Amino acid sequence: MMKRRTLLASAAGSALALAGLESHAQAYPTKPIKLLNSSPPGSSFDTIARAACIEAEKKLGQAIVTDYRSGAGGTPAFVAAKNAPPDGYTLVVLSLSTIRQPIQQDVGYDGVKDFSWIASLAEINFGIVVPADSPFKTWKDLLAWSKANPDKVSYGCPSGLGNSAHLFGAEIAARENLNWLPVPYRASNDCMVALLGGQLTFAIDTLISIAPQERNGKVRLLALATSQRSKNWPDVPTTKELGYDVTIESPVGIGGPAGMPAPMVAQLQDAFKFASEQPSFLNVLEQGALRPWYMPAARFRDFAERAEREQKALMSKYGFAKKAA
Repeated sequence: MMKRRTLLASAAGSALALAGLESHAQAYPTKPIKLLNSSPPGSSFDTIARAACIEAEKKLGQAIVTDYRSGAGGTPAFVAAKNAPPDGYTLVVLSLSTIRQPIQQDVGYDGVKDFSWIASLAEINFGIVVPADSPFKTWKDLLAWSKANPDKVSYGCPSGLGNSAHLFGAEIAARENLNWLPVPYRASNDCMVALLGGQLTFAIDTLISIAPQERNGKVRLLALATSQRSKNWPDVPTTKELGYDVTIESPVGIGGPAGMPAPMVAQLQDAFKFASEQPSFLNVLEQGALRPWYMPAARFRDFAERAEREQKALMSKYGFAKKAA
């Protein structure tokens, strides 16, 4: 009887807690919301999130205040989000980094299951770039020289090895049977300095980092690591057009702790959908060479689950996945 009463009490407590969350969701939000960001102020993640939050606040009726937790691959932000109560007052910027870190090492959270995937907002696109004075005018030129000089090609990888730029370059090289040397850098600025200083044959970097240098005539884009062309560079071909089934899909969006009530997720999803459609938000994306990419909660989570499988296979292939226990 004692055990039965304990079980009944536990079940009743869980039901009361759930009812409390649902009641809370109906009145939500009644105070400012904290947004954890794994990147520093001024980063592409920050640019996207802040522009979206300004518009989402209009629908939510409360401020969204950014709490920057950069460093360690974003782990501090993601762990803090995982451990926060699922009451809608702690959100987090989600990206491929969220998924990739647990594949590489033990970081204290699951890259998909520990989060409510609320809405994606935009995509960070990458391009293949050479200095403006490079002899390579087209992708075909670079490819021909690479095959003629197999041990002389190096390419810059901002954010280090095992991340999008490096893995993309490795896959292209594997398909062409080339021996490209990846050179890791901590950030895009360092990579661009090395490229312009003649230390690299080419670089694979974000378009938001490439854009200022390209506008100033210092670099030339040879190809985009995307499935569709950019409005900013309509004459630059995509790697898909060049015959490769390799692109970089890198959406950035908003999430929260796992277990958030469905009505609350729907309310946030709709607020950020509204934000994603506003001219001010779209203008920020265009200025930063970022592509709009809204996905509602169900599709965003589906993407995360697929990306986790693909990233695990890719990182295992190149030796960046942690060994199974």
